Amino acid sequence: MMDDLSGNKKKKKGEFNIVSAASVVILVCICFILDVKVGVGAIIGALAGYFCWTMLGDTSGQEKEESTAAFLDTEVLQQNFSIPQNMPVPYAVLDMRGHILMYNEPFAKVFSEMEKADAVVEHLKKNGTGKTHLVEVDGRFYEAMLNQCDVVAENGAVGMVLNMTMLDVTKEQELAKKLDNSETVVGMLFLDNFEEVVDTLPEDRQPLLSAVVDRKLTQFATDTNGVMRKLEKDRYIYLVSKGDLEVLKEKKFDIMQTIREMSVGEHMPMTMSMGIGIGGGSLEEAMQSAKAALDLALGRGGDQVLIKEGEKYLFYGAKAGEVGRNSRIRARVKADALWELMGASSSILVMGHRNADLDSLGSCMGICAIARAMDKKCRIVMSDVGVGVKHLYANMAENGHYETAIVKEAEALKMMDDKTLVIVVDTHRSGLIESRAVLEAAKKIVLFDHHRKSPDAIDNAVLTYHEAYASSTSELITEMIQHIGKKVKLKPIEADALLAGITVDTKNFAVKTGAITFETAGFLRRNGADSIRVRLLFQNDIESYKAKATAVKDAELFRGCIAISVCPSNVDDSMLVAAQTADDLMNVVGIKASFVCTKVGDLVYVSARSFGDINVQRIMEKLGGGGHFTVSGAQLRDCTTEEAKDMIRKAIEEYLEEETV
Repeated sequence: MMDDLSGNKKKKKGEFNIVSAASVVILVCICFILDVKVGVGAIIGALAGYFCWTMLGDTSGQEKEESTAAFLDTEVLQQNFSIPQNMPVPYAVLDMRGHILMYNEPFAKVFSEMEKADAVVEHLKKNGTGKTHLVEVDGRFYEAMLNQCDVVAENGAVGMVLNMTMLDVTKEQELAKKLDNSETVVGMLFLDNFEEVVDTLPEDRQPLLSAVVDRKLTQFATDTNGVMRKLEKDRYIYLVSKGDLEVLKEKKFDIMQTIREMSVGEHMPMTMSMGIGIGGGSLEEAMQSAKAALDLALGRGGDQVLIKEGEKYLFYGAKAGEVGRNSRIRARVKADALWELMGASSSILVMGHRNADLDSLGSCMGICAIARAMDKKCRIVMSDVGVGVKHLYANMAENGHYETAIVKEAEALKMMDDKTLVIVVDTHRSGLIESRAVLEAAKKIVLFDHHRKSPDAIDNAVLTYHEAYASSTSELITEMIQHIGKKVKLKPIEADALLAGITVDTKNFAVKTGAITFETAGFLRRNGADSIRVRLLFQNDIESYKAKATAVKDAELFRGCIAISVCPSNVDDSMLVAAQTADDLMNVVGIKASFVCTKVGDLVYVSARSFGDINVQRIMEKLGGGGHFTVSGAQLRDCTTEEAKDMIRKAIEEYLEEETV
């Protein structure tokens, strides 16, 4: 028990008096005056331990009696000791339930309302005693700690209490925030279609376009307290503080809209992309992050800003479709490089994504045709035949050359050696490929894809041909076949497969089609493709057709212009039917986007479509998926279709909120 401070009883061990309090005050003052570098946690711990010892008593060496209660009665505690009010830090004593029993004046000044103190105590209890935690109270920051102590009452009863100490670290936090906001971040800016826009202008107005762009970007840098410098005719470097970057985030980088609305005569809208790198400890690392972010932005079609901080990406913009470019020279260079790599290999393995579609398998067959032209063995890695390619697979089984062309993962691994070339088509994400084991065992990897780039892209390929503007991977492969020349002779089944791949990804040449798309289709038609045979590859049985009709009938409208539905899963090809349902719903007047989900096993597959007013790729990315501006999808694990619909609605709400801010 602790004696009354005003009494004349002999002071016992653990008793607190005014000398003790003064000693603590003097100790703390000396530390601050001499600028002793003592950790905040150490100071709090020392104070907590000292006050436990002085006020609550050192119970070491004393025989503790068992008590029926885990804590002492509040009245007993208040009668036996008190807290000196001249302590320099906020301090309180609590029972084991977290109820505040007594506190000093600095504690009362911090918590004008005890409800706030209760919330802080609850937070500290969840994180455990003896640990320092940063808490905020009315705009000020404190390093707070709970410690557990034993206390012995006059009657010998043993109980336990908690003491809570706090140290004001507001100035330190403000300084840390100020230093963080002053950090310089690096931006790499690229005008996506500068050359194409320049080509539409008369020569005497072309310098004016460049001057207007420079003026707009320089003004943008000035308004944000940054620096903008031109590196090339369509590339700039941008330096700005991290604090000013937060302002740009709030404005959703409206410089993109400014560039898009810029007018120099009659010309197509110009778009820009920017990659911003944060952190890393040096400007060099920030520059590398900025370059990686810009590459990803361009791989996703341009017209957007990507911020890379460590492994975290933030996306802004992407309100326009992919920017198409004249890729003939690029395709020829890639074709020559592919020919050399295939020629130097001992064997070739090609694979697409899991649950292969016609574009994936058609691209694989195009690679097989190129390999055959140089007398190289080429095998397609595919463990399961998806419902979307069952008709094409049946035709391949009847073809003498493709009878043994498809191998499973185990067989493919046995075939591999150090000179085996692995070609990945129609996906660039390591988590979606047909065989992760084959990819990891490969010494040389080639990548061909047309999907908008994702952060988890395969990054160790020796050759990459990734064009988000292309209609399909089949289009990219066919382009290279054309540039290789007469050496490659397509079989009718290969021409059909490539044309089917283009057809399925363009929705019968309705979306993502450019001049090259139609030229590629014409080349395939001249080399044996037949539109009737291709049409037969898309046929469904009557049960699948009924399932699609049911999904269309049951579609519900969300926000008045977005269709959401569920495709019955009692058909063999429900994933394909769901995708076809999403396409059909876009034929309804007033529908701007459609989302159709179906459950297969423990996964719910979501197919998303739009005409471009709504960016379904960004919506699907919120659910872990991806794809294109107008065609996208996702896979949701361990949920029902109704839960999937709720997740879709929430993702749509988040997207629309971002667009309206």
